[in-house]
Amino acid sequence: MIAGPSYSLRNRSGSRQRAVNLIPVPIEASGEVARTAFKDWPGLVLFANIGLPIRGGYTSNGVTIVVAGSSIYRVDAYGSTTVVGALTSSSGPVDFDSTQTQICITDGLNLYVIDRTTNALTITTGYPGGVRLAVLSEYLFMVERNSGKFWWSDIGDASTIDGLSFATAEASPDTLTACIVSSEELLLFGRSTIEPWRVVGGDDPVAKTGRVIEVGSESPHSIRRLDNSVFFVGSSEEFGKGIVYRLSGYTPQRISTRAIEEKLSGKDLSNAAGLVFTFEGDSFYVLQVPGLDTTLVYGVMSGMWFEVAEFVGGAYRPWRGAVHVFGHGHNLIGSSDGKLYRLDAEAKTNAGDVLCRSRVMPEMRDKAGKWLRFPELRCFCDTGSGGWLMVRWSDDGGNQWGDWENVHLGDVGNYGHEVSMHAMGSSDRRVYELRVTDAVPWNPSDVFVRAV
Repeated sequence: MIAGPSYSLRNRSGSRQRAVNLIPVPIEASGEVARTAFKDWPGLVLFANIGLPIRGGYTSNGVTIVVAGSSIYRVDAYGSTTVVGALTSSSGPVDFDSTQTQICITDGLNLYVIDRTTNALTITTGYPGGVRLAVLSEYLFMVERNSGKFWWSDIGDASTIDGLSFATAEASPDTLTACIVSSEELLLFGRSTIEPWRVVGGDDPVAKTGRVIEVGSESPHSIRRLDNSVFFVGSSEEFGKGIVYRLSGYTPQRISTRAIEEKLSGKDLSNAAGLVFTFEGDSFYVLQVPGLDTTLVYGVMSGMWFEVAEFVGGAYRPWRGAVHVFGHGHNLIGSSDGKLYRLDAEAKTNAGDVLCRSRVMPEMRDKAGKWLRFPELRCFCDTGSGGWLMVRWSDDGGNQWGDWENVHLGDVGNYGHEVSMHAMGSSDRRVYELRVTDAVPWNPSDVFVRAV
């Protein structure tokens, strides 16, 4: 069976599996031979060329805005842009939230408020400098930089922050890093704990719930809402960091695997950033971590991790997606190259660049240690669009690889073409890698390898 996760361990004899630009998806219909298959990661189609690095995006009441460089742009359904304001900074991520009458933006230095009716932009006085924003019951909440304090605006008016509108998360002395709203509660993330608060109204509008979650996050931009939960890269000043969690109520559930945690080990995770979106019914937590050669993705439907990447000069590079915003009916992806792209399942390139789909399969070996012959490999996949499947194998656990062999995916219209190869020698252990770089659909559902 071909479908499975990216699970490549430092211990090469343990596992070398990789799935790059391939989404593991369960087959829900009964009676099918394969219970899980792959489908191609969607390609990218250019939507707008802004020309400056895109730092963030947000849609509210049908209005889509992005921040690129120091400018705030309104983006229409045709990809045309109009400048509606400017920030005092020109680099680094930005965060958004909104009240009924205002759209709020922060670059971690200032709070910018756009009036929905007049489009007037103001900079709020007394902003404490947090990098994340959260609106609950028309209050805008933010954490104070390098502090245990959090602040809130006047109700319905993010342009006003009273000098006494703050409280301290006191359950743990750790510094607050971010806040986010989930299930009508304000979750205050520290480096080692999460403290839930509620809005109660009155002169002191917030109150502690009395609960404390014993893990925090030093990666404020990794904290995202998805699938009625909150996903984040966790940390603890007592126990360490580098485990990815999703909250189940007040319980953090580990979703990262040993393989993912090995990739995160030793990395500076303070700038790890998460993107979240739903595409064709599946929800994805996309994790960009500086220092990795690919981008890590958790698929909620399958519960598996895989990788997405650019393919440049024969090597993987992190996926260009830095920002996601759902606007005008499309999943729009912003990049540091100054362009907004549209995710498209029919596109088999990244706006003309190679979309390399690759699967390193689980190692095959005889339980008794006997040598095996490999007379046949057959791939069940989309055919009839042209293009080639590339196949290579390793007989030493993925340390060294043979040359690529090319197998045709069938001439255009030849949908019954058999994708197979034969007489592949013998070994006591073998790992196969299958790859498609041509701009054709692949969507492999199964691979049969005969070993005797």
